[in-house]
Amino acid sequence: MPRRHETRPVRLEMATPEDAGPLTVVAALAFVDDRKSMPEETLDSILAADDPSKGPPHTSYEWTRKMVEGLSHERKEVDSTFYKIVLGDSRIVGGLLVIVRPDLGEGEWRCEGIYIDPDYQNRGIGQEAFRAMYKLHPDVVRWSLDTPEYAIGNHHFYERMGFAKTGVSDGDPGAPFSFYDYENTLSREERLEL
Repeated sequence: MPRRHETRPVRLEMATPEDAGPLTVVAALAFVDDRKSMPEETLDSILAADDPSKGPPHTSYEWTRKMVEGLSHERKEVDSTFYKIVLGDSRIVGGLLVIVRPDLGEGEWRCEGIYIDPDYQNRGIGQEAFRAMYKLHPDVVRWSLDTPEYAIGNHHFYERMGFAKTGVSDGDPGAPFSFYDYENTLSREERLEL
């Protein structure tokens, strides 16, 4: 299937508690779609342990609503933000959670999760979301994130957006796979020019 570049505008908006439902649906679709790229033994292990009360936190309505409510109420004290990725006038096609991490150093931020509805992937929406993230947070010294080792498409995407692999970690306890750690290697000026 040929790639199609999205022509409608993509923007980040701070999520509201009312967005928790649509964000959770999009996250569930994206994370289920991710299973297509898992090695068979990893998928078998996850399916054997599947439990509706477990799984990526982004796929839980309660977790998403709690995060959005907490960040919107604590906004003056916490520089972290849960964004909805909006396409066109109002269609929520993804989510992006960024968290300030002073424990990692001055000006350190972490992208704790980005996801796009599988029906809207490979259209440049993730790239536009990252460009908007960089512009909304121009003073960040360094961005970091992690992604599952099996998610090869994520690796390529993050590398296109200026990230380089810095290590491997176990990630979540009990996860049958490791995570690749990434840091953005671009200068602030280069990030803003992407």
